[in-house]
Amino acid sequence: MSQATNSASVNRQWLLAERPMGAVTPEHFRYHEAAIPEPTEGEVLVRTLYFGFDASQRIWLTDDGGYMPSIQIGEPMRTMGIGQVVATNDPAYSVGDLVEGFMSWQDYVLARSDGPMPLRVLPKADFPLSWNLGVFGVGGLTAYFGVVDGLKVKPGDTVVISAATGATGSLAGGIAKALGAKTVIGIAGGPDKCRWVLEQPGYDAVIDYKNDDIAEQLKELCPNGVDAYFDNVGGDMLDTLLVQMAPLGRVLICGAMSSGYTDVQVPGPKNYMQICTKQLTMQGILLFFYRDQLADGAAQLAEWVAEGRLNVAERIVDGFENAPALFPTMFSGKEPGKLLLRVADPD
Repeated sequence: MSQATNSASVNRQWLLAERPMGAVTPEHFRYHEAAIPEPTEGEVLVRTLYFGFDASQRIWLTDDGGYMPSIQIGEPMRTMGIGQVVATNDPAYSVGDLVEGFMSWQDYVLARSDGPMPLRVLPKADFPLSWNLGVFGVGGLTAYFGVVDGLKVKPGDTVVISAATGATGSLAGGIAKALGAKTVIGIAGGPDKCRWVLEQPGYDAVIDYKNDDIAEQLKELCPNGVDAYFDNVGGDMLDTLLVQMAPLGRVLICGAMSSGYTDVQVPGPKNYMQICTKQLTMQGILLFFYRDQLADGAAQLAEWVAEGRLNVAERIVDGFENAPALFPTMFSGKEPGKLLLRVADPD
């Protein structure tokens, strides 16, 4: 086993103390200190550097867990993160490698390369390390494959994106424009967020769901209907959009922010017969199905960033101790873009 020198003596952890039944609060987690684990055959020990925050993490705290195993009481909170390899018993990784993938709220995590989504070794690059959790991470890659493969956006399309200030929605508009969409409309809540959406490359118009009538605004902005809808919200907003879709339109189900992700059983749309009468196509998006294409997607995103077609927005907070307090802000109006917590700097 190869191993780097490490002066730390404990592994700080934030463990799930109680399964939340509604909104998540910091009290649902408890601080704990454990021994730093040793990697066994086929394992790699990673020192965490950044935690990413995504609303979909909430569903992992349910009894079902959604598309991932449920986090159990007494286990560290799972997250997408960036870390650095400090010891390895796996030839796929070397000490010093910077990696990105599934981690947890602790200083040190053990990982394997034979899982469904193994840690990705990050190439040396001249952009900020944190971007590997944003534009080149789950948010950006979900936006990319959702717009390119799911919605199959093409020149001349009218595209609508809900939760347009989120880590995914804030990038989906620029991607749609890069593919030739004629009109890209974002949906956000409140004047400040709507102003932010209009300032970002790619969006031609914005609808304030807190103050505007979405249906009336869509009739005015796209009288011929919506060709492609990137849905991050579900609920009433999805119902409204189904009525406003153009014949042969496409709908991508990416998230259900309206549910708060407190249950995997999210009610379906009441206007689902619009799918039949307009011959709409509706499908979901999950990066597990694109794991062999992630590098290609990241390369294309990097090209568009370099060309100025995509705007990268992130907020970085420092301090391991802040993890439990940051998580609830995903549901209470966080700032636009990707939210990250910096735990440590790489060696």
